[in-house]
Amino acid sequence: MKFKILVLAILAALLTACAISSQKEQAKALLDQGIALYQKQDYRHAMPYFEQAQQAGHMKAPRYLGLMYLNGEGVAQNAQTAFAYFTQAAAAGDITGQYWLGYCYENGIGTAKDMTQAVRWHQKSAARGDHVSQPAIDALNRLGIKAN
Repeated sequence: MKFKILVLAILAALLTACAISSQKEQAKALLDQGIALYQKQDYRHAMPYFEQAQQAGHMKAPRYLGLMYLNGEGVAQNAQTAFAYFTQAAAAGDITGQYWLGYCYENGIGTAKDMTQAVRWHQKSAARGDHVSQPAIDALNRLGIKAN
């Protein structure tokens, strides 16, 4: 009896792992389709793919939604909504989302200007390898805004 329970537990764990892997693959496929349309500037058709990828848990999807709202690409420009999406992407660990969140704080886009937060998010992104964040930190340093 114990052996059957052990086998059932192992099978359940394997099925769960397969389901999680399948969900991640689906989220990535949705994001990739959205990116392909976004790069073609077909924003109206890209948006639902990004929304679905976000719902499926892809950490990069909110960054693209944020960019669309920041730039008014296929949607009405809305700085507060862009900021909210960048916050979500940054919290999920998207390093480019972290850069954009720092950018919003640096420029007061969708939120109050906060140079401490700008430096914090740029540093966090740069430490993880984002290639745009370090030049942003350097520019802030030249303006006399130093990292703590």
